[in-house]
Amino acid sequence: LIESPMAWRARFFEYRCYRGLMKEYFKKGAKWTTAPKPFMSDDLYDLDYPIRSVEDRCRLVAQGRFVTTEFEPCFDAADFMRCGRDIFVQRSQVTNQFGIEWMRRHLGSDYR
Repeated sequence: LIESPMAWRARFFEYRCYRGLMKEYFKKGAKWTTAPKPFMSDDLYDLDYPIRSVEDRCRLVAQGRFVTTEFEPCFDAADFMRCGRDIFVQRSQVTNQFGIEWMRRHLGSDYR
């Protein structure tokens, strides 16, 4: 189990509602890791990111531009999928390359 470091300030404490479940799984033998929680300072965000319409956001994403920067690692579990030893991940508004690299190093050579 890997606790995600949420990128949205409004979701910072979201992990708390799952803490009881995480402890239950841990007591039954699961491994439990908490990824580094971001400071969520303004440096994590592109404060000039133009959020005018869905079309604008789609265009920017196609250009590889996201609201989160590479200031610190952040990711959301929804951007990862595991199939056996293979991990599929996407860069998104809440998952940055820093977070993807953190996960890669954390999982090591057991996954690809």
